[in-house]
Amino acid sequence: MSRNTGHVDGELAEFAVAADLVRNDCRVSYTHGQYKYDLVADKDDELLRVQVKKANQMNKKSWKYRIFTDRYEAGQVDIFAGYVVQEDKVFYATFDEVGQNEFRVNAKGRDEMTEHNASIANILDDYTFAQALSNLHDHTVTPDAEDTGQNPDST
Repeated sequence: MSRNTGHVDGELAEFAVAADLVRNDCRVSYTHGQYKYDLVADKDDELLRVQVKKANQMNKKSWKYRIFTDRYEAGQVDIFAGYVVQEDKVFYATFDEVGQNEFRVNAKGRDEMTEHNASIANILDDYTFAQALSNLHDHTVTPDAEDTGQNPDST
């Protein structure tokens, strides 16, 4: 019995992301049932909902990839993790970074692009777990800050 290639790639993406999260000092749990996220990453006792996506190549350009994020709303996912099969690389972005439709990354280095493109491109290697975690914390408002109307980062 043959397997659907898309399902196989999806499983490979989940395993690649889980292994990368473990390398980033996380404990990883898999969800069972219908959730908007695939994995739970436990980083220093903070639980993060991670939605894994296999990145699709765009327009037959070997360096452009995207993940589709149109089925998600704020509060359902903490971090999106994309896996680029052709590069064997994982990238991470917060819900705030991905937008409501799709998120695109470029596997070229900045030195391989025009100055303009390098200034606006989402470079694959820039989207690390550490950076996504930092971005997630930058956008988190503590309950005390909500009560006073102050952003904790503004002091």
